[in-house]
Amino acid sequence: MKGFPALAHRQHRGFTLVELLVVIAIIAVLIGLLLPAVQAAREAARRSVCTSNLRQIGLGVLGYANARKSVLPYGAHYASTAPDGMRGSGLALILPWMEQEALASAIDFDNRSIAVDNMTMPGTSQPIRAVIVPVFTCPSDDRPLLDTSTQTAAVNYSASSGPTAHADNGACSCASALALNAYQIPAFPPSLYGNAAQHSGPFNRRGIAFTVTSITDGLSKTILYGEMRPLCSDHHRQGWLRSNSGQGLTSTLVPINTNTCEPASADGCRRPCNWNNELGYRSRHPGGAGFLLGDGSVRFLQESIDHTLYQQLGAKADNQSMTMP
Repeated sequence: MKGFPALAHRQHRGFTLVELLVVIAIIAVLIGLLLPAVQAAREAARRSVCTSNLRQIGLGVLGYANARKSVLPYGAHYASTAPDGMRGSGLALILPWMEQEALASAIDFDNRSIAVDNMTMPGTSQPIRAVIVPVFTCPSDDRPLLDTSTQTAAVNYSASSGPTAHADNGACSCASALALNAYQIPAFPPSLYGNAAQHSGPFNRRGIAFTVTSITDGLSKTILYGEMRPLCSDHHRQGWLRSNSGQGLTSTLVPINTNTCEPASADGCRRPCNWNNELGYRSRHPGGAGFLLGDGSVRFLQESIDHTLYQQLGAKADNQSMTMP
């Protein structure tokens, strides 16, 4: 077209293959740089939720104690005289102070003809143990919220028995873990978990409730609850309500994040059935786990924490001076 010679000869030029590959490579590098930051931000948000959950459990425990003249809830009430001796976990006792009054009223602790574990919601066939309580679950964990095979709702927090000695499961043995019993408090006689009166932590699974005043080390220096992973423990996978779910049986003797998450392992120490390593605290948060202290505060303890200090935090009355990590 006359007067516009440049337009007549203009050619449209696209990307060459090399240029396209360079652009793709730059985008890939940017994604590689941003993805860890995004994942870290998401984990920080999940950890914040988990911390909030532990605080709410703390409010539930303190609310219960205030209403019971400073008597703490038991960790769990489990005995061989079923169903009369299976009165559920302490988490069920604190439900009224966690805005779960309707769920709490469905549990008839005075009915000795049926285990609390097997009670159903009024007028339905739904097991109470199948009711998902969001505040009992950590969003970082990889367990299902509901185990449909057993109709059991998950829980990620367990009441502490402190540095109380554990036994070994002969059918899934981890004999080396028994060496951890050397750290138990008191050192002698052995405070085996079958004897609730000798539990060095604030909870047990025998239905015996300690008082707030029994925590002579100071509430701010004593662990009440900590995080755990249901898929890594045959006890913990039994949910928030069951009597033998590891509540009041979880020990600080086991180092934080000890691996018992390999059910197919030939090594019993890494399997969730061994009765000792499995009953420790662990989380999917990098580097440690969250813990609720007796004053209602929540601390994230590193898995590298000094083991003796960890036991002192677990014990309620060891009368040892310590510096908080």
